[in-house]
Amino acid sequence: MIKRNKRVTLKDIAAEAGVSMMTVSNVLNGRGSVSAKTSRRVMEIARRMNYRPNQVARSLRVEETRTLGVVVSDSSQLVLSKVIRAIESEAAQAGYSVIVANTDQSPQREKAAIELLLNKRIDGLLLAAPLNTDDSQMRTLVHFGIPLVFLMRTSRTVPVNSVANDNEQGGYEIVRHLIQTGRNPICFLSLPRESQSGQSRIAGYRRAFQEAGLNWRDDALHYCQPEIASGYDAMSRLLEDGTCAGAVCCGCDLIAVGAIRAIQERGLAVPDNLAVTGYDDIDMAEYLCVPLTTMRQPKDEMGREGVRLLLEQIRDPEHEPRQVILPSTLVVRGSA
Repeated sequence: MIKRNKRVTLKDIAAEAGVSMMTVSNVLNGRGSVSAKTSRRVMEIARRMNYRPNQVARSLRVEETRTLGVVVSDSSQLVLSKVIRAIESEAAQAGYSVIVANTDQSPQREKAAIELLLNKRIDGLLLAAPLNTDDSQMRTLVHFGIPLVFLMRTSRTVPVNSVANDNEQGGYEIVRHLIQTGRNPICFLSLPRESQSGQSRIAGYRRAFQEAGLNWRDDALHYCQPEIASGYDAMSRLLEDGTCAGAVCCGCDLIAVGAIRAIQERGLAVPDNLAVTGYDDIDMAEYLCVPLTTMRQPKDEMGREGVRLLLEQIRDPEHEPRQVILPSTLVVRGSA
């Protein structure tokens, strides 16, 4: 019988299960070829005995810290906060803790955050919506030799694990919806020019125009920061220039919230005068005074899949990097 004040060890579990300590270690660490029946028995005994691994001793023995690092451009953004929570949940289920470093949209702080986390001997690194995505920066990160996953970004030239939304298809689907509902003309309040996601969505917008036989106009495209105030300011300028009918396709929901505010302040109605769409489906989208039509990003699955890819690479450093592209879903509400 194990005393309450004694730490349960692999030896205790092995004695209870009638197997070797090596078998217990293989089961708890997901290694070796142990039968399903034995694995279930060992795991059940470990849970019943409230086994907790000695992480300090383990890290000294196998040079692991059971810690993942997450660098995020702005954790206050509603989309990224959902992704971070999913990362933390999935990591915890696998026995890992998470350190989050916020860069506040600064490329310099992003580089410093990566260096800080690497110095803390993390076992793997997730970069959520990173700002430094040029090939040279990606190669530098890969050459560090640490397991690495990009979230909400991809690379066509550097082999690196990544999980992203299918932004081009999402952009195509939401503009096709506007075209099919007879909205014309359509102007665009896009994400910043340097945004990889924004450029992919613009490619989708253009494809929808081409498919419908409509002429694309570059002057209908306006770049915004992913902020309510930026959407408000950009929409106000469009209204001053005479935009008062058709539709406004916004690069994210926050831009759309600002655009709707500007339209209503001018005495115009959404969607009667101007239809408005967003992208992301943040929590407030369905609770706005005019519920927002938007593309729903798979935020939870994005974070969880990122952790799964990272753990694959941690367990097998020779594992070939994979790019996972997740679909978005059109959510039609009152704004368009």
